[in-house]
Amino acid sequence: MAEIAWPRLEAQKIIKHHGNSESPILFETGFGPSGLPHIGTFAEVVRTLYVIAAVREEAPHLQTKLFVFCDDLDGLRALPENLPNHDMLRPHLGKPLSSIPDPFEVADSFSGHMNGKLREFLDNYGFEYEYKSSTACYQGGEFDDGLKAVMDNYDKVRELFIKTIREDKREAWSPFFPICEKCGKIYTTRVTGVDRASYEIEYSCDQSEAAYTSCGHTGRQSILGGRVKVGWKVDWALRWFVFGVDYEMYGKDLMESATLSGKICRAIGGKAPVPYKYELFLDETGAKISKKIGNGISMDQWTQYAPLGALLNFLLGNPNKAKKMGLPLLPKLVDEYLQAARGEGSAAPFSAPWFLAKVQHQELSESPSISSTLTYALLFNLSDALSIDDPAILFDYASKYDEKVQEQPEFFQDLCARICLLAKQESGEASEIPAPDLAFLPLLQDLEAYLSAQGETSPSGDEMQTHLFSLAKAADLNPREWFGFLYLTLLGKSQGPKIGPFFGMMGAKRALEMVRAALEKLVA
Repeated sequence: MAEIAWPRLEAQKIIKHHGNSESPILFETGFGPSGLPHIGTFAEVVRTLYVIAAVREEAPHLQTKLFVFCDDLDGLRALPENLPNHDMLRPHLGKPLSSIPDPFEVADSFSGHMNGKLREFLDNYGFEYEYKSSTACYQGGEFDDGLKAVMDNYDKVRELFIKTIREDKREAWSPFFPICEKCGKIYTTRVTGVDRASYEIEYSCDQSEAAYTSCGHTGRQSILGGRVKVGWKVDWALRWFVFGVDYEMYGKDLMESATLSGKICRAIGGKAPVPYKYELFLDETGAKISKKIGNGISMDQWTQYAPLGALLNFLLGNPNKAKKMGLPLLPKLVDEYLQAARGEGSAAPFSAPWFLAKVQHQELSESPSISSTLTYALLFNLSDALSIDDPAILFDYASKYDEKVQEQPEFFQDLCARICLLAKQESGEASEIPAPDLAFLPLLQDLEAYLSAQGETSPSGDEMQTHLFSLAKAADLNPREWFGFLYLTLLGKSQGPKIGPFFGMMGAKRALEMVRAALEKLVA
């Protein structure tokens, strides 16, 4: 239970922080649409929804609201590797994301496409939130009072900020980033004068970078109405001040930024929210996931290849532990969800039954309760090994192997459809695997003899697993290495499902064909 008690603990902090205020408790999550949103983006929203669910449980009389904020007035500094039409985008580097054309040529802007993908995902599953656009808030005047507060407290904000930057940058630093009236870029400008009484600034567009150039324009303009943007650490404080945010999560890489933003928020007359720091998401290699690189798992991939409940279950785990996620890990993540839905393992106390139902606005009785012990990994490897691309055929295999599959036919039919899609996608991607240890070749030959002797009889998965262990034991070889050899020679992978149940589902005849094919390659 300790693993997933964190939303309740956070709820108790928030309720105490909110005090006797009659206003709704406001939660915020932020998204920088500089690339396609990944699961880390969605995770921040879902985890916040878990905390909201816990607040509603702890204090049903309190009202809650969630803002999903899109920082689309930020500038584009570099071209994400996983986006098309780089030649079209390159001239727009340095401009606000909402002023850059959509590289996919579908939406009205670059940011419109990126935040559209996030909103589509949230809307499809009925999550409750209010969308906020940075561009709309600046240009529509919603941030004007906050911008005035920054100008009114210019020296305080400046004093707090310049302590965190190099001395050679301190003299020129300003909280305001003018948007050049001539070229439309934001990162090529610098403030050259401040008129506090009129809330205006003077600026020059003369800060060229390797990826984009300035136009040389000089001008004077108001800080109101979307003509300038404040730097993002000040921008974070601005949002907290204007909206009155009570709670916000952030990755551990933003700890120092959050601390500074809290100080700036208080300096301009606001109250910093209750913070929550979480560990970063990593791809399967252990690298931090990034919108610019496009590693990890995209939301489109989750939608195609796995049930939403598997993602929600994954995100319910302790956020203070770094988590790996990548397409090769997807079967494992789905199987952890299936395990939780069966009421097994450390995630059982809440897992599917409580928080998942609350977030998806379901009654507890509607949450899937899985009785079959079949795993995603087992079905995936069967689909991959036998080139099964028809979900109906895969479902038929599953039903014959475990009759409990028929107790949740819609769930497993949907799962088989997703598995076939993933197996088809994975089959087109070759991966390097180590050469198998030929010390295990005699065991594979013994396995062929055993399967040949079965005739039309197919041993159960447990019987097959026991026999495979006995082969390794009789030869005084390491069983783990023996199973690794089977994964390499039969599946072309370094790991896989339990081979015994895999053969049991496949049947002795098909298993024999696979073993013989592997032997032909090894002795050729």
